[in-house]
Amino acid sequence: MNKAVLIGLLAVSVAMGFTLWAFSSSMTPYVDIHQAEQMGERVQVRGKILHNTVRWSDRQHALIFMLQDKNNDQIEVVYHGAKPESFDTAPETAASGIVERGSSGTPIFVSDSMVVKCPSKYDDEKGLRHNIHAGTGAKV
Repeated sequence: MNKAVLIGLLAVSVAMGFTLWAFSSSMTPYVDIHQAEQMGERVQVRGKILHNTVRWSDRQHALIFMLQDKNNDQIEVVYHGAKPESFDTAPETAASGIVERGSSGTPIFVSDSMVVKCPSKYDDEKGLRHNIHAGTGAKV
């Protein structure tokens, strides 16, 4: 094999290795609240927004609310960023951040990235999804 081909293959291998390393290190795992408290590293937590707890803190320049995960565990989220447009009507969110301890020692999820789940216009009041037969309008 000549030197040019060998150097080319080496360069491609190094570039692919770097790309895979960068991609894997940028992935943030989804965990529940209990796991987020135990891990002490950047994670994503998904859960229900408890809208009656939402408030804006001028002092912290943050949106603050309680999040409830699938295990019914709750944590206060302090979100530093622009409030997503559909946040007020969103049933759920996925927030990225890290758990820190507040001044009283309680866990707080400090987030700088959040994606909200939009309520579907196809869901009824009970949260059930209906399939519509084309042309009949009949729900199944």
